[in-house]
Amino acid sequence: MTGQLISIALTVDQHDGGDYFWVLLESFDHSMEFEPLMEAAAGFSTYVDALQAGYAVLKGLSENLNIGPREEADDPVETADGGTFL
Repeated sequence: MTGQLISIALTVDQHDGGDYFWVLLESFDHSMEFEPLMEAAAGFSTYVDALQAGYAVLKGLSENLNIGPREEADDPVETADGGTFL
C-alpha cells in the first residue's frame, strides 16, 4: 500500500552575497507550518537556475512522479487467524 503524500514546498532565497539558493521545505504534520528539509550547498547566479535545480531535486524524491513523494507505508502484518492489520 502507498503511504501518505508528503507535503513539500520549493522556494528560492537570495543570500547577502547575491547568490540564489533553492530550499525544500516540509510540513511534517500536514499543516501550513513548514520546516527546512534540504538546501542547495552552493548558490546560483540567477533565480531561475536555482529554481530549476531545486525542482530537479524535488522530482528526484519520488520514485513515481504520477503519485509523488510518499511516506513509507508499513507492511501489512498477518495475524494468526489470517487477518491483517497495518
